[in-house]
Amino acid sequence: MAETRPDPHYPPVDKRMIGDIVQIATRGFLSQSASKVLLDAAGINRARQYRACTEQEAQLAMIAIGGPVAMKAVIEGDKQAMGAIALNVSDIGTLRVEFNRIMNIKGVTAVSIEPMLEGQEVYIYASRKYTGQYEISCGITGSGRPGTKRESPITPQIAAEMVEGLDTIVNKYIFAENIRRVSALCDSAPSILSVEINPLIGNEKTMNALNARISIDNDD
Repeated sequence: MAETRPDPHYPPVDKRMIGDIVQIATRGFLSQSASKVLLDAAGINRARQYRACTEQEAQLAMIAIGGPVAMKAVIEGDKQAMGAIALNVSDIGTLRVEFNRIMNIKGVTAVSIEPMLEGQEVYIYASRKYTGQYEISCGITGSGRPGTKRESPITPQIAAEMVEGLDTIVNKYIFAENIRRVSALCDSAPSILSVEINPLIGNEKTMNALNARISIDNDD
């Protein structure tokens, strides 16, 4: 007798957009642009990002944001290890220096300009198991403490239990909602191998994803 899966009552996601992106994707990690589209389709909030290829575009982005910014190279890989990140840039002079430094890193053709968000860094990770179900985990980025993990589908009760024991300042209702949206994203596209959103910046009122890596296996 087949095992009965609990009804997760997922929040709505754009299954058509998710399917379109996954269908045209090649095996491996998606581009940053494609990953952002999937986050949007899943209803996961992202920080505003401006792509700058020139100093003037970077300055205009900083003016539009209206406050201190984070600067990150538009390139695949570990940006921190490459030295391709500048944080809390608050004046045009520093912006120009950091923009040119990052652009001089091999392979960098553009810089993402983002607002500096206040809050705590957390993560959500999902990986497909051989059974076809997904193991979803969450926790506090860089804390050194183990997070929590459960198998999909993630019901409201399960999501609440996952975040309840975490020593975090973020809004746990919003955190749990994002966990369920990741689970809904995976269940909508079984060819997704993994989803890593790290970090999300959260506080008592909001939560925004800053970085996401999504891998696909379209050979199944």
